[in-house]
Amino acid sequence: MPIPTTPMKSSIFASSGIILLSAVLAGCQGSSPSVAPGFTADVHGDIGPGHGADSKRWSAPNAVFAPDLSNAEFKPGSWAWEDGVLVAKGGGDIWTREAYGDFVLNLDFRCQEKANSGVFLRCSDIPDWLNSAIEIQILQGDAPDKHLVGAVYDCVAPTRQIEIVPGTWYHYTITAIGKNIKVVLNGEELVDMKLDQWKEAGKNPDGTPNKFKKAYKDMAKSGRIGLQYHTNKVEFRNIVVDRL
Repeated sequence: MPIPTTPMKSSIFASSGIILLSAVLAGCQGSSPSVAPGFTADVHGDIGPGHGADSKRWSAPNAVFAPDLSNAEFKPGSWAWEDGVLVAKGGGDIWTREAYGDFVLNLDFRCQEKANSGVFLRCSDIPDWLNSAIEIQILQGDAPDKHLVGAVYDCVAPTRQIEIVPGTWYHYTITAIGKNIKVVLNGEELVDMKLDQWKEAGKNPDGTPNKFKKAYKDMAKSGRIGLQYHTNKVEFRNIVVDRL
């Protein structure tokens, strides 16, 4: 049998419901993702293995480059933020001032046709970056297998060739832990490299030659992160790093 309510009780219940709903909405608003300036996603919740500022294992991921690029080294005029996108204007690479050892780097990249770029890891000597940095290749177009997108340049070919469509955004997750380098493109692992297997300068474990004067087992354990401009326009966004 339904329990009758008086108009006063109905009014009290209605008021209580409004108060409760208001509290829930306020709580939702307070916990909604916060999109940082220059980003198209929540760097604390949507990007990186930390998965949020409250992660027990990782702190929140940090933007690699400041909005004014004050924490970067590059030739004036060669790189610029445009509507949250870091655009290579030509004239050289861009480097962090900080060094990073073990980390997970997440970023989006977009290429023009025949663009050639890369992501540098643990660079210990910028003037001699070729022999002191590990390069993860970005390329639009065809090339030998160890020069394709996702490759550790001239050392490790990706597990398969990924077609890079000009003007389309792609997402890299690059992990460097000790002597292990992993490269994931759009959720697909393309490289799992064990640096200790590269025991000779100028030679890969499969017997093929490479360009480097240093054996990769001897590469620095910590160094700067860089983005390369080689040919044609390339753009980046959501560039964040988790130190491990």
